[in-house]
Amino acid sequence: MVLDSAIALLILSSNFSRIHQEQLPQPQMVNNSFVIEIVSSIHELYQFKNFVFYISERLALDTEISNDFFHDYWETFPLVPSILMINNNQSMDGYLSTPTLCLIMTTGFDDPIMRLASVGLKGVRSLKTIFIYFPILSSEEYYRNLKEYIGFYETIRRVYGWIWRKQFINCLLVTVDNNIFIHEPYPTLRIINVTSKWNSSTFFVDYSTDFKGYVINSPIRYDLPRVFYMTGPRYGLGKKKPHLSGVSGKLFMVFVDHIKASYNESQTDGHEDDPVDLAETVKMIELKQLEISMNSYTGVIGSNIGNSYPIGINDWCMMVPYRNETPAHMFLQRSFRPYTWYFMCCSIFYIALSLWVVTPPPRRDITMSLLQAICSMLLITPLRIIRGTGARIRLIFVMLFIMGFCFTNLYLTKMASFLTASPDVPQINTMQDVIDAKLPIMITNGEYENMLSKNLSAEFMALMVPVSKGEIDKHRDAFNNSFGYCIQSDRWDFLSLQQRFMKNPIFHLSKICTGPYAHIIPIQRDSHFAKPLQEFIISAFQYGLISHWNHEAFADALYLDYVKVILEDDIVEPLSLTYFRSIWIIWCTGLLLSGLAFCLELEWHLWQQNRERFKKLYQHMRQFKWLKFRK
Repeated sequence: MVLDSAIALLILSSNFSRIHQEQLPQPQMVNNSFVIEIVSSIHELYQFKNFVFYISERLALDTEISNDFFHDYWETFPLVPSILMINNNQSMDGYLSTPTLCLIMTTGFDDPIMRLASVGLKGVRSLKTIFIYFPILSSEEYYRNLKEYIGFYETIRRVYGWIWRKQFINCLLVTVDNNIFIHEPYPTLRIINVTSKWNSSTFFVDYSTDFKGYVINSPIRYDLPRVFYMTGPRYGLGKKKPHLSGVSGKLFMVFVDHIKASYNESQTDGHEDDPVDLAETVKMIELKQLEISMNSYTGVIGSNIGNSYPIGINDWCMMVPYRNETPAHMFLQRSFRPYTWYFMCCSIFYIALSLWVVTPPPRRDITMSLLQAICSMLLITPLRIIRGTGARIRLIFVMLFIMGFCFTNLYLTKMASFLTASPDVPQINTMQDVIDAKLPIMITNGEYENMLSKNLSAEFMALMVPVSKGEIDKHRDAFNNSFGYCIQSDRWDFLSLQQRFMKNPIFHLSKICTGPYAHIIPIQRDSHFAKPLQEFIISAFQYGLISHWNHEAFADALYLDYVKVILEDDIVEPLSLTYFRSIWIIWCTGLLLSGLAFCLELEWHLWQQNRERFKKLYQHMRQFKWLKFRK
């Protein structure tokens, strides 16, 4: 059959072979004209850009389906691109443009095409879908036999049971005898036959803001600051039932109210103070035991389940103790940067050499020049300037005086400002800093397994302390600075509020980070909650609710003593002699060196005197021998 060139037909099936037909009842044919009439009426309303056909192999062998239905279809929709899928499970996620209409031609819920469609449409099952059901019956007149009539409707219920499990929400079912079925999923699944009064505008009902009291289950587990349980109201807030707090907890409960669903209160099972086990939660969702969880998590934990629209973006970092003490005796060294000290030391020797060079040769003394240079640098009036007569010498001393004045005043300014601005203390920021400080880092077991895959240094990994979620919360939330901790950005922003009134914090966030990762709520893939939850989260950001819930969660945690605002007494201590330890060290070293130099000079002077004495004695003896020899 030759098709119009305007049709964009992409056939993705491959290696298709005819299946062996056994002597079984054949599928009953659906009225092709009726199906095309329905598709046409829907197309006029939504103007689809693509049609996707999933065709059962049981039907693909039937020449009536191939030659009749598609012949009428090409004539009715000659310009709409179509995709035919028979035995190819290529994913349509990211491939289809919207709006798209999917048509699944099946012979029952156990037809292999149903599994093929569920795999191929994973991630895009929210697309509008028509199930064209070709029932396998012994005759077309199924309604003449009560047993076959009951069996027919039972298969319809099974098909819709499969549809609900796979979360095909925007769908209808067309079958023999021009029957049309739709379903009302909320509050419980109900199948409705609309054959006698169908209307294309009512086929795909948007339930995203009205779940009609649909019951949602999600256990409550402690995970500060995201989810924790309040047994009563804070002071001044009046009477209030026990309720959830935390950013994720409040978002979840307000979302349930927003879509007019209901939360199953029986989920408060007395384990609300138990720490959350994210691995268990993810497993329950993966096994379809849970549709959605209020306990959000950061995407650093890989999983095979669906995710909500991000609540925020987190980095995964390490919080480490803050080194907030500057040793007072280190002030002299840290008043200037190292290159400044090197420059000052070199300047002393340069000045001393200059003084020695410009001094007349008879009066040159290197030690005196060195002392004069030091006096000039410390703004001490050199004694020699009083006796200096040369203009060159006076000019040099004036220049040295100006340089010494600048250096000394800069030093005094730094010293005066030390009480209000201490020199920075090197903080723990890198993996090498953690290794040098031998700081143990607490980390959850799941995060530790993730770090093992990153091939980090053995020395660094040896400092990791893998513990349970409850154990790390107990130490981290109480700010136990014996350890560092792995933490996500949102949790750090919350906990750091405790030290906002401190001059020097207890912990700071190091530069050991990975990310960014999405902060998400775990839900089933293709969940009927995905679209309304995405719209709700975006609105919550736009209206500032996320920020409001963050501050409210901190107030609630403060009331429950989960956190505390740390205050400190800012007492200015007077300077002690220890403060000038560096000066005392330099002074004592100078005394020792000067004493040693004095002793050496004294020994040198005595040796010179003895040398002269021996020299005179030797000359005297030689003279005496000479006189004696002449006699």
